Amino acid sequence: MNNPVYTVSTARTLPTATVNKTLRNTYALLGMLFVFGAATAWVAQELNWRIGFFPFLIGIFAFSYAIAATRNSIWGLVLSFGFAGLLGVVTGSNVNAALYQYSNGGELVAAAFGLTAGIFFSLSAYAMTTKRDFSGWFAFLGVGTLAVLGAFILNYFLQVPALALALSTMIILIACGWIIWQTQQIVRNGQTNYILAATNLMADIFVLFNNLLALLGFGFGDD
Repeated sequence: MNNPVYTVSTARTLPTATVNKTLRNTYALLGMLFVFGAATAWVAQELNWRIGFFPFLIGIFAFSYAIAATRNSIWGLVLSFGFAGLLGVVTGSNVNAALYQYSNGGELVAAAFGLTAGIFFSLSAYAMTTKRDFSGWFAFLGVGTLAVLGAFILNYFLQVPALALALSTMIILIACGWIIWQTQQIVRNGQTNYILAATNLMADIFVLFNNLLALLGFGFGDD
């Protein structure tokens, strides 16, 4: 990562009108998914809903597979809202934990939300305007995601706080990379399926917010 190699994409270049339509549809759906996920998070917080770590992982993989398989049908759209709802339930329980654990939990949640929004929009704008091609990052991001996921599963049993914080930092950096890569897939490399694009970006937002909240709680939380 110290000396990144930027490759020249050989993927087909789509007409500007097609790219703009995909971007509009992607961000329109992303906005709806975000609102639905936020509403689900609020309900989960109010009712104190919680999902175990392994059921959550199974749900994520199941929804990802199902959405990919139905991405060209109305069922893909329906499943994308189910996916957003699952992320919302987990987020709501994490917000509840921060509010109960820290006296300044409300401020931490607001700060995590603001940072998430700022990072997402800044990286999206950068990906749309930069001349650098990040398509070669796919393998690195994929391997990094699997490695961190494996470490998270291991630490679920070990319960080492320092390792959890290190992993949260790593997954935030990887999520930032995915935002850039996924946005460039729309702008440059032929991604026209807005359902896949929106759900992928929704997952990135979820990862950013929840891990930023964990780091802020560790660094600035008042007991």
